Amino acid sequence: MLEKNPNLTLRRLFNALLNKAEMRIGRTHLLSRPYKLTIDVSNSCNLRCPFCPTGRREDGGRPKGNISLESFAAIVDELAPYAFSLDLFDWGEPFFNPQLPDLIEYASRKGLVTTISSNLSFKLTAAHVDAIIRSGLTYLTASVDGADQRSYEQYRRGGKFDLVVDNLRTFVRLKRELGSETPHITWQYLVFAPNEERVEEARRLAQSIGLDGFRPLAGTYDDPSWEPKGDYSFDYLHIHANRCVWLWNSAVFHWDGGWASCCMGFDKHDDFADWKPGAFRQLWNNEKFVAARRIWTDKQSPLPAGHYCTGCDKVLFYRGLPQRSATKPHAPVSQPELHRAHG
Repeated sequence: MLEKNPNLTLRRLFNALLNKAEMRIGRTHLLSRPYKLTIDVSNSCNLRCPFCPTGRREDGGRPKGNISLESFAAIVDELAPYAFSLDLFDWGEPFFNPQLPDLIEYASRKGLVTTISSNLSFKLTAAHVDAIIRSGLTYLTASVDGADQRSYEQYRRGGKFDLVVDNLRTFVRLKRELGSETPHITWQYLVFAPNEERVEEARRLAQSIGLDGFRPLAGTYDDPSWEPKGDYSFDYLHIHANRCVWLWNSAVFHWDGGWASCCMGFDKHDDFADWKPGAFRQLWNNEKFVAARRIWTDKQSPLPAGHYCTGCDKVLFYRGLPQRSATKPHAPVSQPELHRAHG
């Protein structure tokens, strides 16, 4: 990741090296700061994807809303000097925040590699696409799980496949007209049993449009009948056998300032803290974060009762306990490799 960031500084490099060292030796109270950031700029969505809590219209105790530029800037100003990348999405559709071009531009000026993931199943004007391109966005992941309307709407319920394709063509055309190499656009295809047979057809369509990449990835599900025949999962414990890297190298914020443990935190009561300018180190090492890191650094320690991480499938797998979901454990890796499997 480091070599892809043109804004490498000594402070960022030192922080990343310190962070990796602290994770390796198993420190639970950290001196380093996260070098990957996520800010869910909007938690609203137009689709009703059946295995996504936003799609199921769950609120998790958190009202719908959009982060303001002022709140966004406060987080970025404090953490950007140490971070390399920023994902401006998690559980919602980032385009629903009307300030999205301004948010991306602000983060870009701070030297962050920026990523958004979108279903793109809504009308986008050429002017808005132009503004997104000019904002300096680095990566755009288009979540398109099908090769035509029938296969697409199996999961992306309420979506319009032809509208998505039109929006992708507009992005490609305007990038060319503006002479811009960014954003790098990847078609991400969440694979389930109902749409698995159309993966290669979608790949060919992505190539014909002129996109930069195509990525099939296993989606999460709680109905075993949705399990695809092929294995598209990303084995978390094969890569990081004794750590959940989110607890060391990443900071994830909801639009309302709620600070989650990782990208999977949805409910308000599962937040680890509420963002307060100037209180980062105290919050980063609060009781919930330290207890979560101890799960991974002391395998014999009791799982903390009532803690969000105690019910995580990655933790249960690591501790040799029965898992809750039907899916195989995999790591939703953020930009530029993979988008979260729920999105």
